Amino acid sequence: MIDAYRRLADDLERFAVLGPKSIVSSATISDWIIAKRAVPVLLGTITGHPNIKSGNAGFTTEIVFWDERQNLARTFNRWYRLGRPLEGGPNQ
Repeated sequence: MIDAYRRLADDLERFAVLGPKSIVSSATISDWIIAKRAVPVLLGTITGHPNIKSGNAGFTTEIVFWDERQNLARTFNRWYRLGRPLEGGPNQ
């Protein structure tokens, strides 16, 4: 997964510098629309977030790494320390 995100970041940086000429792809998509899909996120009471008032409920961006033994999760935007899970929640 690390390599995939590194390639994504490299591609976006190259595009920012060189523009469309940096894109080498034979893939085309036609008759397209933008659709939504469900991705795993955390939902709970948040503390210590730079933009959300401590104690407020909120949800994260997509979870990209999860280690319940270390009580850590990495979302697309930031690391979270996992406090106690919701009692009776779906992971119990």
